[in-house]
Amino acid sequence: MSRVLLADDDTAFRDALQTLLDDAGYEVTTAGNGLEAVSAALAATPAVIVSDVHMPILGGPDAVSMLRAIPRFCDVAVILMSGDDTAAGIAAERFLHKPFDPGVLLDALASLSERKRCGSASALPMSHDAACGVGETGMTSATANRQHQRVARAFELVAEQERRISGLERRGVETGLAIDLYEIMVCSVATLTRFEQITVDPVSSAPC
Repeated sequence: MSRVLLADDDTAFRDALQTLLDDAGYEVTTAGNGLEAVSAALAATPAVIVSDVHMPILGGPDAVSMLRAIPRFCDVAVILMSGDDTAAGIAAERFLHKPFDPGVLLDALASLSERKRCGSASALPMSHDAACGVGETGMTSATANRQHQRVARAFELVAEQERRISGLERRGVETGLAIDLYEIMVCSVATLTRFEQITVDPVSSAPC
């Protein structure tokens, strides 16, 4: 389990954890908010997501929920971090209360890696559809792939709009309408991921 997505809006804290994980031999991709985390995950397909709960634009739990609606992320391991004890509302392998000893994070990652290795060695071969609970009523592989491509493109459009807003702000241009459009796009993407989840598994309509 060498590929880690690290998401936190606290730049100093995120950089410190990235250095820690880099030194430990992990391949780390970082994100400063939930939207960036989803985009990064679509590009890098991490084995585990280490995410702050409260972040701008899109919180960690919402980002994880969106990703788990996509078949290839249905069983992604998640470690959540937060400075409070608020329930995240999603299943996670570990919850780390800030501030925490960095060694605790390394131990958690090592434990996940060992669990995955042992599980892979003992488990019977299983198709991806079976692993994610996609039965005969779910989408075919080709249809699911097309749906995933639409979701991925939707996130790209949202990210492009975010960059456009930043550019307008740097030039001192009024961004009210651009921000309104951005918020509508974010809501649309959330709806699209939910639609994908339902069409992949219409019986349970719940993330794996």
